[in-house]
Amino acid sequence: MRRDNRLLNVEFRHLRSLVAVAEELNFTRAAERLHTTQPSLSRSIASLEQAVGAVLVQRDRRSVALTPAGTRFVAYAQLALKALEEGVDAVTGQPLILRICFAGALAEITGPAVKTFESLHPGIQVDIRRYDDPLARLSEGRCHVAFLLGNPHNPAFQTLTLTEEVRMVALPVGHRLVERSTISLKELTRETLVMNVLAGSTRVNLWDDADRPSRIVRVRNIDEWMEAIALGRGIGITPASTARFYSHPQIVFRDLSDAPRVPVVLAWRTGDPHPNIRDFIAAARLSMV
Repeated sequence: MRRDNRLLNVEFRHLRSLVAVAEELNFTRAAERLHTTQPSLSRSIASLEQAVGAVLVQRDRRSVALTPAGTRFVAYAQLALKALEEGVDAVTGQPLILRICFAGALAEITGPAVKTFESLHPGIQVDIRRYDDPLARLSEGRCHVAFLLGNPHNPAFQTLTLTEEVRMVALPVGHRLVERSTISLKELTRETLVMNVLAGSTRVNLWDDADRPSRIVRVRNIDEWMEAIALGRGIGITPASTARFYSHPQIVFRDLSDAPRVPVVLAWRTGDPHPNIRDFIAAARLSMV
């Protein structure tokens, strides 16, 4: 079936059904949320799967889960529903909300940018949300603009680099290097690296192949990252803002002498029609002066 023919068979009720199932992971709760019946919800999901030509939801007596195709597709479904909601607001006179998302350590940059924007555009409502992975939330349409550590280098997004941050090493108290004020990447070759795979800005390609850490401990958020280091399971590499924003009695931060800086980036979806994105970009740039 040609793609344009498949699109003709996809309705917004199908998208709402998939999003509800994805967020609830339970057909009973999803049906209640949509004020429909479970058989009707099941038919909507089946119709959507037939239209796109892929199984999106796996379901048995004990569990409901998205397939890999469903996980990829639901982000676009969420984005389409957000766009429709904003389009209706735009033509019915409802005030548009500009949603900003950021990772916790970037609050010191996010705050001044929002204050500058609100002083220049006092009639615009700004919704600020903190997420462990703001880029994912931007992809889903949960926010219009995101403050990121690192450039996504993805044509789906446009970006503006606001500043750059030096990197630091996080060490557990008692580590052999805590007495040093400055440490090199070479000195961390045999260490275990604690790496935030969901939203961290550090990857093993910081090191040459021969000098990479001996082992990786993977975590999914900043709290797990801090706790793993505090427990002595490894060391961490992070932008300096993390050291300023977070603290732990069992962790010390030291300067890295030779690590490349991390860009602090403002990102927005390519082609997003929200009328205030450009104004916010200008305000963010002004706040950095």
